[in-house]
Amino acid sequence: MFEQKPKHSMMKKLICVLLTAVLLAVPAVSLASAEEEPERYPFVFVSGFAGWGQYETALNEALPYWGRLNGDLMAQLNAAGFECYAASVDPVASAWDRACELYAQLTGNVVDYGKVHSEKYGHERYGTDFSKNPLLTGWDDGSGRLAKIHLIGHSFGGATIRLFAQLMASGSKAEQEGTPSGELSGLFTGGKADLIFSVTTLAAPHNGTTLTILNKPIKTLYSLGPIAYANEKLTGTQLGATLDYIKGLSDIALLVRDPDTGVLDLNPDGAAELNKIVSTIPGIYYFSVPTDATAKTTLLGNRLPDVKTADPGLWFPITFLGSTTGKTAGGIVYDKSWLNNDGVVNTISTVAPFGQPQQKYDEYDLQPGIWNIMPTYRGDHAAIIGGLTKRSDVTDYYIAHLRLLERLAG
Repeated sequence: MFEQKPKHSMMKKLICVLLTAVLLAVPAVSLASAEEEPERYPFVFVSGFAGWGQYETALNEALPYWGRLNGDLMAQLNAAGFECYAASVDPVASAWDRACELYAQLTGNVVDYGKVHSEKYGHERYGTDFSKNPLLTGWDDGSGRLAKIHLIGHSFGGATIRLFAQLMASGSKAEQEGTPSGELSGLFTGGKADLIFSVTTLAAPHNGTTLTILNKPIKTLYSLGPIAYANEKLTGTQLGATLDYIKGLSDIALLVRDPDTGVLDLNPDGAAELNKIVSTIPGIYYFSVPTDATAKTTLLGNRLPDVKTADPGLWFPITFLGSTTGKTAGGIVYDKSWLNNDGVVNTISTVAPFGQPQQKYDEYDLQPGIWNIMPTYRGDHAAIIGGLTKRSDVTDYYIAHLRLLERLAG
């Protein structure tokens, strides 16, 4: 005879069956919700001097600033699962004016350059209205929700986002004291550092560039050089955009260094003044990518173009920057430590602002509030954004960096 099982054992079985049925009926998403999704913040890219962004639709479609000959980097990164935007700031204006334009695009407002600032420099206080066409939505919407962003700036875009972060954090005392109640832009009130997670600069002239001492006779050489050696077949629109970009870079040396211009901020003396009011912000992660397109030479210890990495169109300025030392009008000495360069900016200047806290990149010791210096990118000033006249495949490079930032945020 078989021994009869206790009734409570049968009851346990029944309970297990019922629990299993209930669990199977629960949607999978409910089970997964127990694990919180990591934060994924938007990436906002800011162009350099003479650059453009997604608001310049026709130009950006013909030759994207971000990606250039390698194709639309924003589209490539978005397809890879990131949320990326390319801001459109004035190509030749000062870092201050560009920061004001960036704020208006991000918040969907009219550009406000500041009452005190605009009166001081003699230009209109208000600019373009982005209320119907903001760069992104849901950022600083007044609800108290902190939708952080990552900022990535190439060349002078680096100075732009550094000043932008400073204003977001500390505001402007001058604008606060000189603006009637109710008129002050949110950019100048401060207290918004929590809206920025990271700042990444690429080939940025943190300490200026000695390209600003070049003279007018080199303009023709600098403008025609890339065309004679172009490695890629450029369409008419691409050719025009490339020439305009080269002319813009030439203008760094040729335009008058008036106050409130990008040219002044790019001069070593002007950059030093900017650095007096811009520092690293606790809580924000800072990364910089130095660039170098030079090779050693036995000739007086100078630097020449690295023919393997430098675009032929930048060989002349690379050679000039790689052989020029001296002292600025403000007394800044640029010695042989300034000779390495990318054709537009001296490598020493792309590392970090002089005197600010910094460390070499260490994936196990990434700290906010200090500059984390990435390995030097071997290429010229345009190679890191896709190439001037020869294609540079940078997509994987950006994907790797954006993944790093997302892991840090998660």
